[in-house]
Amino acid sequence: MSRSWFNSRETANATIFAKWTIPAIAVLVATTYIAAGVLLIQSVRQQDDRTYSRTQAQLRAAVKVDETRLVQTILAFANHGSTYRNLHLTLDLDWAFERDNLGPKIYKLMGIDHVFVISSENTVVYHLAKGQRDDSGSLPEGIAPILKTFDGEVVHDLFWIDGQPAFVAVAPITPGGDATVALKSGPPSRLAFVRILSVQLLASVGELAALNDLHVAQRTDAAAPRIDIPTRNGAPLVLSWTDVLPGKSVAQVVVPWFAACGGALVLLTWLVLGRAAKNARTIERSAQAMAANRQALLASEARFRDVAEAASDWIWEADARLALTYLSERFEALTGHTPSKLLGQPLGAILHASEGSLELWASRATDHPLTALRCRYITVSGDVRICRVAAKAVRDGSGAVVGFRGTATDITAEVEAHRKVEHLALYDPLTSLPNRTLLMEFLAGALSGAREGKRTVALLRIDLVNFKVVNERFGLPAGDVVLTEAAQRLRQTMHDNDLVARLGADDFALVVSAPGSVAVLKTLCAALQQALAKPFHLPEGDEAHVTCAIGVALAPMDTLDPEGLVRCAELALQHSKAEEPAGCHFFTADMNEQVLAKRSLEHDLRRTVGSEDFVLLYQPRFNAATLEMVSVEALVRWLHPRFGLLSPDQFIPLAESTGLIVQLGEWALRKACATIAKWPDLSVSVNVSPVQFHQGAQLLQAIESALQDSGLPAHRLELELTENVLLENTEKALDVLLQIKELGVGLAMDDFGTGYSSLSYLRHFPFDRIKIDRRFVGDLDQSRDAQGIVEAILGLGRALGLSVTAEGVETAAQFAWLRKGGCDEVQGFHFARPISEADLAKIKPKRPSRT
Repeated sequence: MSRSWFNSRETANATIFAKWTIPAIAVLVATTYIAAGVLLIQSVRQQDDRTYSRTQAQLRAAVKVDETRLVQTILAFANHGSTYRNLHLTLDLDWAFERDNLGPKIYKLMGIDHVFVISSENTVVYHLAKGQRDDSGSLPEGIAPILKTFDGEVVHDLFWIDGQPAFVAVAPITPGGDATVALKSGPPSRLAFVRILSVQLLASVGELAALNDLHVAQRTDAAAPRIDIPTRNGAPLVLSWTDVLPGKSVAQVVVPWFAACGGALVLLTWLVLGRAAKNARTIERSAQAMAANRQALLASEARFRDVAEAASDWIWEADARLALTYLSERFEALTGHTPSKLLGQPLGAILHASEGSLELWASRATDHPLTALRCRYITVSGDVRICRVAAKAVRDGSGAVVGFRGTATDITAEVEAHRKVEHLALYDPLTSLPNRTLLMEFLAGALSGAREGKRTVALLRIDLVNFKVVNERFGLPAGDVVLTEAAQRLRQTMHDNDLVARLGADDFALVVSAPGSVAVLKTLCAALQQALAKPFHLPEGDEAHVTCAIGVALAPMDTLDPEGLVRCAELALQHSKAEEPAGCHFFTADMNEQVLAKRSLEHDLRRTVGSEDFVLLYQPRFNAATLEMVSVEALVRWLHPRFGLLSPDQFIPLAESTGLIVQLGEWALRKACATIAKWPDLSVSVNVSPVQFHQGAQLLQAIESALQDSGLPAHRLELELTENVLLENTEKALDVLLQIKELGVGLAMDDFGTGYSSLSYLRHFPFDRIKIDRRFVGDLDQSRDAQGIVEAILGLGRALGLSVTAEGVETAAQFAWLRKGGCDEVQGFHFARPISEADLAKIKPKRPSRT
């Protein structure tokens, strides 16, 4: 009976629970969900409102940034001694347009659509429209009132020009800080820049503000977000964009799911008490999902803040002892340190100079302007960042230095890109083995011991026989597998203190620092051949088989010259490859016939240099965007009476080693200038040897003489140099380059990317162009590493304001990749081979010069 009572009591309790408690729980849960839904919708709307307001502020800031850049650009041109001298004191339109100081380059590189020079008599004396001179006298609608109402101060704002919105800046032309310019009394001449807010420019502004499809608002954009930006001479500029509201996106995902879960939870609560725990866990998961969505919203806000603070500069001020007196707000955003805690502390507490000390650097301000200094600093999170510090001394009325004011620009990404280019320039990207450059450095160090008689050094040249068959049968990816595995086997066979390098497709070199004896070397060669003779297992399950030929040269027995040792090993390798099957050969004296042939060739070179036995061929260079021929590269060929037409690599090294390159180079320079002067719309590039460049004054005299005798304008001549010409005595090299630039001649760095110091030369030497080495271009359609190198070089060119030319373009795929990557000019067999003057006239007829 007692059990029955208890059972009934439990049943009653269950009934009461089911009748009252469960409905109450369901109502409570439903009420909670409804309230949460209302709060969620309200939060979503508030988030969208904040996002819209933030976007408008960012867009106004982005427009202001672009306007500020235009003002900075016009001030850089207007406040300059050469501008004052050539556009105010005198009117030199050749200086402005033909020498490209205010010519096509300002449109192509800076996007300035109109350039006006207004004389002190208030007349337009020079008008550049879209990079072309406009001497018609007609002005774009809306520009005349701006130019006439100029009151002597810098004018800049947003105007309507020819019915299009445009940034306009007008500034007086002054000598700036050039004390060598004589001032002219009277009203100043003025310089005006007009930059149309084109679709491309709006896209750039939109990208800066993280907006999609930024454009001038149309009637069809009534529902789209928009902003009114006032103009100086008409109706406001209305911009519209495609906005993605994070709150709305989240609501579209969360609300249906949230409502479904709530209904299911209430229903299950009414039906089954046992599901209550499960429903509770469902609620908990719902709460976690809401928290995750909240974090996503916070991350979205952080991204918007990052876009608004995208600048990488922070400003600092210090007293004469370099004690900090001011740090801008960007400092805390970039470093995490609180500025107020650092005021009064030395600048060295934040910045650490890479070379020397900050105090020594600042002390030079007494007599000289401060040059930029590379420093590092540590953020509050422990990250090490690299920055470029620029500063200017603050002086009192007596001229004494009382403080310093400067900026710090984060260049960590630029330094990392430089490091990547340096690494890729010294190592083979496929096998990670050292390349020829690093091999020669290692070999030179090893030979120093051999030169002192302390040890013997062996150089082994290894060529994979039948490797071409592997590529043809299994494809290039299979060939890469074989090369990578072969490199690994060679490393495993060698000692740790020896070097294994890859010189070409299937060409390897090994440096053995202490081989012991010839017998030991023969045993090593046999081990290498045995290792490479094993099957190579390919990804598709196939097997590839290759053998190898080996050529060995010994130092000091054969030679102590690194290049000579490589040549000796190459001669021995050729003998090995001639055998069937390929074997191993050591260099012997009877292989030196090539040296005798070289002496004979040197004799012929001395006898015929600069004569009719030498000819110039011209390889065209094309604009990558329009495929218009814009220039040619002059290439020397030797019509040898016994050997026929010889390419430069067959006699240029000989000419350099004998000094005959100076005479040959001057002949090529005169001949190229005289020929291309017949084409008024073509430029010419001439290669300059390091030997010729080191002549200095003689080279400058040869350039001036060639230009004067031919009548070729200096800006149509470009000299191509490799970084080898800059390796010795960089100060003298810089002086020669600056004198060449004063003549108006262009400078290009040839074979860029093959050395390890090219970037530093680009930053400090006055180059106009860089040419990507053909070895990188040749692997574009086969190697991701090559694509990475070329992409990095193109980015560096854009960052430094240099034109980029790719040489050795041989396929349509290579050209398509380069055009898409933004390469300026291309050159190679895919477009045209080197041709004679007569053939050049056939494909590009001569036109009379424009007067």
